[in-house]
Amino acid sequence: MVITNRLGATATAAAARPTEMLFTARLNNIRPLVNMLRTINFRPRASCAINSGGVVFTVEEAQSIVAQAYLRTDLFAEFNYNEQLAKEYNGEQIESESESERDAVEDATHVSLPLDNLIECLTLFYGPSGNISNSSSVGAHGGAQSTSGMISSGNPMGLRGATTAHLAFNGLGSDFELMLEERGIISVCRLATFVPEAPVDLDFAQFPVIQQLIIRSEWLRDAFNELDPTSEAVGIAISSTAPYFSITTVGENGSTEMTYSKDERVLDSFFCSEEQENRYKLGLILKCKYALALSDKTKIRVNQRGFLSFQFMIPTDADVSFVNFLYAPLVHADELG
Repeated sequence: MVITNRLGATATAAAARPTEMLFTARLNNIRPLVNMLRTINFRPRASCAINSGGVVFTVEEAQSIVAQAYLRTDLFAEFNYNEQLAKEYNGEQIESESESERDAVEDATHVSLPLDNLIECLTLFYGPSGNISNSSSVGAHGGAQSTSGMISSGNPMGLRGATTAHLAFNGLGSDFELMLEERGIISVCRLATFVPEAPVDLDFAQFPVIQQLIIRSEWLRDAFNELDPTSEAVGIAISSTAPYFSITTVGENGSTEMTYSKDERVLDSFFCSEEQENRYKLGLILKCKYALALSDKTKIRVNQRGFLSFQFMIPTDADVSFVNFLYAPLVHADELG
C-alpha cells in the first residue's frame, strides 16, 4: 500500500493515469462505501467484481459462509466501466478456460483486494476507528457494538462524510487507486491487486426455497443480543404453525429460545412450504452483526438443503443497498438422528 499526501488540485493525479481506464468512479460521500465494506470485513482480502451495473465485494470463510456487499451505480456521483477494455482484459485472463467459463467471466472484471487496507485508505482522514462516537465502537473485523457489547443501529462508523473519493483501476497487474480529498488536502493511495481465488461453491439457487420471511431488523438485533456466546451452534426453525419463527442456542449458561409470531409489527412477509430446523455455527452467524446493525429490514430464506440466506436492506442517501450472507448448515435436517 502506497499513500501520498499533498495540497493542491486533483489534476496532477488524474494526469498520471492512462487516457483510457477500465474503471473509474467518484463518490461525493465515502460513508456509504465504508459502511458497506465494514459489513463484510472479517477476512483480510475480498474479491471484487466490476461491471456496468456496479461493484460487488465478496468475502468467504471456512467453505461455510459467503458475504457479498452490492454497490450499485446510483451510490456513485460518477461511474464509468469501459466494456471494450474489459472484454480485451478478460479475454486475456481466460484464454485457457472453457467456453462456458468464458461466458461467465466476461460479464465482469474480477480482482482480489486487501480489504483492511482499502478501508484504512478510505478512512485516512478519520483515523483507524473512523471517528466513532463515545456511544459505540467497532469490534474485531468490523462488528458494530455498543459499549455494553450489544448490537446497535444507525451509523456505527460515525463518519462525517465530507471526504470525496475517486477510484480507478486498469486491470489485473495494475494498482487499485484511490484519491481522497477533504478541505483541499489530497491523499492518493495505491493498493496492490491479486488474482482472485476460485469462489466457494455454495449454490443457494440449486435447490428450491422452502422458507422465506422479512423481519424488521430491530427484532433480529434483539435476538442476536440474547444468544448465548458459549454455544457452538444456533438453531433456526421456520414453521407454518406457531411458533412460526424461532432462534435457539444451548450453551454453558443454559438454553435460550426466541420465538416470533406473524404479527405485522414484526414480520413484513412470511412463506413456509416445508417445516425444517437447521443448525449453523454461531461464530459464523455473528459475523453479520455489523450489516444487521445498519439495516432496516432483513430477508431470511432457507432452501431445501438447509442453506441459509440473510439479505440486509441498508438505507443510503441514494436508495437501499443490499448485503447478503449465505451459510451452509452444520447438519442438514435429513441427516439428524
